[in-house]
Amino acid sequence: MVIMQADIMKKTLKRILFLQLPRLENSKCGDEENISLAGFYLSGSLKRAEPDCEYVFRFLQPHEEGLDDAHLTELIAAWKPDVICATLYLWNVEHSLGILKRLKAACPEMIVICGGPEVAHDHPFLFRESVADALVMGEGEGILPGIIQGFQRGYRPDYRQVAWRTGNGYLFGANDAPVLGLHESLPLPEDEGWNPDRHGMAYMETGRGCPMSCSYCRYPQMRRKPTFLGAEGVLERVNILKQRGAGQIRFIDPTFNANPGFRQIIEGLKVINRDKRIRFFAELHADILELDDIKDLADAGFAEIEVGVQSRDKDVLRLIHRPTGIERLESNIRLMTEAGIRVTIDLMYGLPGQRLEDVFSSFKWARRFKKAYIQCMQTLLLPGTELREMQDRWSIRAGERPPYEVRSTSTLSPADICMAEELLNKKQAGESMTRRFAGYRLPDLFKERVEIPLGSSHKHAVIEGRTSKRALIFRGQNLYLKRAGILNILTRAISDEPHMLWQFVIRPEEEEPLDLLKDMIREIRKQPPHWLDRFAHASCWERIASRRIFVHLVRNRSYSNEWVKACETLLEDHFY
Repeated sequence: MVIMQADIMKKTLKRILFLQLPRLENSKCGDEENISLAGFYLSGSLKRAEPDCEYVFRFLQPHEEGLDDAHLTELIAAWKPDVICATLYLWNVEHSLGILKRLKAACPEMIVICGGPEVAHDHPFLFRESVADALVMGEGEGILPGIIQGFQRGYRPDYRQVAWRTGNGYLFGANDAPVLGLHESLPLPEDEGWNPDRHGMAYMETGRGCPMSCSYCRYPQMRRKPTFLGAEGVLERVNILKQRGAGQIRFIDPTFNANPGFRQIIEGLKVINRDKRIRFFAELHADILELDDIKDLADAGFAEIEVGVQSRDKDVLRLIHRPTGIERLESNIRLMTEAGIRVTIDLMYGLPGQRLEDVFSSFKWARRFKKAYIQCMQTLLLPGTELREMQDRWSIRAGERPPYEVRSTSTLSPADICMAEELLNKKQAGESMTRRFAGYRLPDLFKERVEIPLGSSHKHAVIEGRTSKRALIFRGQNLYLKRAGILNILTRAISDEPHMLWQFVIRPEEEEPLDLLKDMIREIRKQPPHWLDRFAHASCWERIASRRIFVHLVRNRSYSNEWVKACETLLEDHFY
C-alpha cells in the first residue's frame, strides 16, 4: 500500500456507527424506506479484512432515524462512537452535515468518514463544509479497511479516490485504490445482516456499474467496468432472504438484465418463488428482452418493472448517450403489461437539446399504455456527472443546492419547465397538492402533535417534542393578539431544526383576522428553504413544501363559510 506522509495521530478505534439518514416526505405516504445497504456492506468489508477484529458496529434503528436533530445528536454522542461512516445522498447531504457538525462540536476526537453518491470533485459545498476527516469517492468496500487502519497506525493511504482533511482544505491521493468484484464486496451469504426490514422489504444487488453511459447519471463515472454476482450467489442470498421473511425484494441494479447470468437467475427465482410469496422489482433495459424473458419474469413473481425511456427524441437520446430501440420497446411494454407486470415508464424533462414539444409528445406516447404507470422526473444536475461538466455547452441553469434541479436550458425556458411540471402532473397553475388547509379534522400527516401554551412567558417557552415530523398546535381565544408569541416560537422551531418537517396549526375559538396567517406565512418565508422546496412542483409557484399552516376548526363553534374559504385560499397560495 502506498502511504502519504504520516502526519496524523494514532488512535484506537473500536466503536463504528454507520449513519444513513432517511428521506423525509411531507405527505401521508407512510414510513420512508431507508435500508442501509452501504453500512451493511462496509461492516462486512471490515470483518473480512480483519477476521479477528473487535469492532462494535452500530446502525440507527427506525425509531431513532425519526428523531429530530437535537435528540439524534444526543443519542449518538451518548453512544460515543470512535468513527462515524456517513452515506451521503442528495436528499440527506445537508441534513447529515448538520448532524455531523453538532457531533463534532460535542465530540471533537470523533472521526468522520463520508462516502456515497454526493462525494464528487465538483461538489458545490461539501468540501467547503470541512466536516469530514476523509471523503471517499465511489465504492468503499476496498478502501474503508485501509482508512481505518491508517487512522489507527498514524498514516494516510494514498488513494486518489480519498480526500483527506488538512489544515489547508482537502488533499486527494495519487494512486488507484483496490477495485473489488461484486462477490468480494458483498457480505458472505451466511452473514446475519441479510434480512428484510420490518415491512418485509429487502434490497438485492446482482451487478455494480452499468453498461449504459447516460450523461445525467453517476454510474458511468463511479465504475468503469461493470462487475456482477454469479447466478448461484444471487439465488443463495434470495433464498436466505425468503427464509428470513422477505415479502418483497428489489433488485437495485441500474440494468438488471445486464447480468450475464440473467436468464439463469430468472429460472432459479421461478423455483424459489413457486409459492409466489415474494414480489420482485427491477429496472432493466426493456428493448432487448425476448418474449420468453417476459413470460419468465412474470412466472418468477416480478410485480413491477421500471423502464427508463427518458425521451423519444432520437437527437436527445444521442446527446445523453442512451440508445433505445423504440419499436421493440413499445412491443415489450405491451407484452409485460399483458403478462400482469406493472410497468413504470420513466420520462425526464430538462435534458440537453430537449424541447417542450418532445416532453409532451413523449408523455402522450407513454399514456397509450393504459396499464402502465408514468413517472416524469425533473432532470437533476448531479455532482460528478458528465451533464454537470457540460452544463455551459447547453446553457443549463440549475440549483446549487440539492436536488440540483435544472431550471432552464438552451432549449427550455424557466416557463417551459413550469409548464411541463404543470401539465405532466395534471396540475393547474396555482393549484396546491395539499387537499385541505382548514377543517374540523387535523390531517394525520405527523404522529407527534404538541400543544404550545401561549402566555406571558412565551418568548422562553420550551418547544416540546422529539421527532423530525411534528405538528405544533396553538389554541385559544384572541390568537391574533398573541401573534408575537406564535411568530417567536415558529421562528425558533425552524431555526433550531431546519432539516425537519413542520406543520403549524392554529385552533381558534372564533374567527381570527387573516393577518395572523399572513404574518405566519411571512415569518416562514424568511427562513432558508428546505431541499423539498426546490423541486419545480413547489418552486414554480413559489410554494413551500416542507412547512405548512393548518387552521383546525373547533366543533360547536361558529365560523362563516366565507372566512373558512378565505383561510383555505390564502394558505393554498403559499404551501404545496
